[in-house]
Amino acid sequence: MENKIIGILVALLCVGMRLGHAETPLEIAVLKAVRDAHFERVIDFGAGNESRPAKLNLQLPAATIAQPPNVNVAVIQLDAAGRMVDRAYVLLSRDYPNGLVVPLDKNTGASSVRFLRWDIERFDGGTFSPDGKPLTTKGWTNDPPLTEADDLVPGRTQAPYQFMAPYPASLFKIMVAFHVMRMIDAGKISLDSEYIYDAGTKPEPRKIRDWLEPMITISDNHATSALVKMFHDKNEIEPLNREFRDLNLGTLQLNATSGANGLGWSPGQIHVTAFDIARLFWVIDGGSGELWRGANDQPVTAKLLSDPARAFLKKLLLDQGFNDVLTTANFPGAPNVRAGIPSRVAERWLNATNGHAIVDGEDFGVDIRATNAAAEVAFAHKTGLTFNYGSDAGIVTSLPGKPFRHYVIAFLGNLGYRYADEVFASRTRFPAFDKVGPICYTQRIPALGKAIDDAVQKISTTTK
Repeated sequence: MENKIIGILVALLCVGMRLGHAETPLEIAVLKAVRDAHFERVIDFGAGNESRPAKLNLQLPAATIAQPPNVNVAVIQLDAAGRMVDRAYVLLSRDYPNGLVVPLDKNTGASSVRFLRWDIERFDGGTFSPDGKPLTTKGWTNDPPLTEADDLVPGRTQAPYQFMAPYPASLFKIMVAFHVMRMIDAGKISLDSEYIYDAGTKPEPRKIRDWLEPMITISDNHATSALVKMFHDKNEIEPLNREFRDLNLGTLQLNATSGANGLGWSPGQIHVTAFDIARLFWVIDGGSGELWRGANDQPVTAKLLSDPARAFLKKLLLDQGFNDVLTTANFPGAPNVRAGIPSRVAERWLNATNGHAIVDGEDFGVDIRATNAAAEVAFAHKTGLTFNYGSDAGIVTSLPGKPFRHYVIAFLGNLGYRYADEVFASRTRFPAFDKVGPICYTQRIPALGKAIDDAVQKISTTTK
């Protein structure tokens, strides 16, 4: 017993020595990009949620965010065959205001982190009235103190680090799509199977492919509800969560949704962390050999998806309409917009007359035909946005004739459209609600994306 305790203490000491310390070129680059983003400088229009967003005419100009946001960023650098070259995982929060490079295990990932369920009241310090007056108080880690019920993954109360994982917003839809493809590969359904969504109103029949396509490309909530209800109908919720646990992706969880309508997507119940979702995208991308080992020591390989399933899912991700988070390819050069990952926009979103990206009724207001032709990478990704949360994750692959890079990137943070850049501090309307050229995210996020893309390109040139 004594030797075991000594071993644990030594391991914790070794891990502690790495606090904020980057060891590999990729870790150095990602940590620097997170620090240089200066997310602590964003402005905050006030506490609220989707149904009761803060009223912008109360306390203007908007104040700077009170505490560093909770952000986690993961990058997996790959070679041309999809084999991992390097990986990095960085956390930012009030606990780690200068950024923390997480020590990673090949199989269990970020097991050195005690991941906590998101609690907006802990982040905001309590609850507030519609006019911004405090109603109750709540502490960051006390008042009340943290308990095992706050843990996202059990058995980590003694982990050296802790991080409250932000709600993933619509990024969780890639988990839904992945499990649908797993069901297809298992012969339980097919892309052309008809599923009738009946939530107590008018039953709506569609083929599975016709539910999947809008869920990924325009983040359609109605289609997502239908597929989640299908999981309930076919008893697939627990198999979905169990498979992620078995794959050592235990922070990917879909909990407490409604069997009646597929809704109930609540912060604190649906979970994603950046390194685990990055590894899921690595599986989607495909790669040779063993990627890592699962909870039962089984090899995790790209064979989790058949070639047709992979091709279909990657095509949907490449057809992503919302390119305004880690990339700003939908409106490059627009006022107050910063360059991000230099990706290409699917032609289906370009207006033939003016070259604008118009997605689900949103006009991004810039003729992008020239910049789209000059794009350097394809970005197969999924975004997420709510009042409090923003996310983006996917696979970056260099286009023919462009400088080589191949990597997976994931960004999650409590940086939804509640938060914006300093230039908008006196606005009386959310920039996300602008009729043309809506800016839904702080532009510090695409700047982070560009910094990471530049770094990976440079590292790839020296290590290729």
